Amino acid sequence: MWSIDTDNNGNTTYNYTQKDHPDFVEFTIDEVVRAGHDAGTAGTHWYLSIEKDLGNARSRRYYGVGIHVDDWFTLFKREMDRVRQGLEPTRYMAVRAREHYWVEPTLCNPVIDSSQYTASQKANQKRMVA
Repeated sequence: MWSIDTDNNGNTTYNYTQKDHPDFVEFTIDEVVRAGHDAGTAGTHWYLSIEKDLGNARSRRYYGVGIHVDDWFTLFKREMDRVRQGLEPTRYMAVRAREHYWVEPTLCNPVIDSSQYTASQKANQKRMVA
């Protein structure tokens, strides 16, 4: 992962090393500015770009935050349901795994209640937990 810090004057700072980034990044779906996957891959995982407001007219855009396709669609569906109910967006967490960050849908606030979703197959229904 890498990031770019920008201020209101258009000055930018590029951050490439691990010490420039925290161990995890919290974000909402509103802060996702881009999603895509590498050309030529099977497309089973995507990369997100997340823009965080740092205050004092400064922002940081994180590039290359990994998320599995299934998790991305589950996250999106969940947020659509929350918007329809007038609830606040969920805060998700991307956790560092060596040099890369991956979204961990189970580490979100509020926690996903699996009882709201049906298992994809009958055999998996016994494995679902709240």
